[in-house]
Amino acid sequence: MAMKERHPAWFKMFWHQRALIDSLPDAKVGQALKAAYQYFEDGTVPQMTPLAFTLFSSIKPYVDESFADFEAISKKNSENIKRRWATRGDTTDTSGI
Repeated sequence: MAMKERHPAWFKMFWHQRALIDSLPDAKVGQALKAAYQYFEDGTVPQMTPLAFTLFSSIKPYVDESFADFEAISKKNSENIKRRWATRGDTTDTSGI
């Protein structure tokens, strides 16, 4: 079975972005949100209109932040489990299970 790709489950959207969202036509907001989800999924930035790109650019830093936070938490968890197993000695002993 293939291992599931590890990936953050969310990114932030803030109330202060509402004014920009409300100022754009719905089609451009949809284009920008779809672009944000594509960027979140595979890191690519699709072609879009300048108006949609304006909104996308206000979301992109929060997508990047969610990946950075996810990586930091994953690294810390990995260090913690390595340290925990290193202090237990014989990792083949299953008597405590």
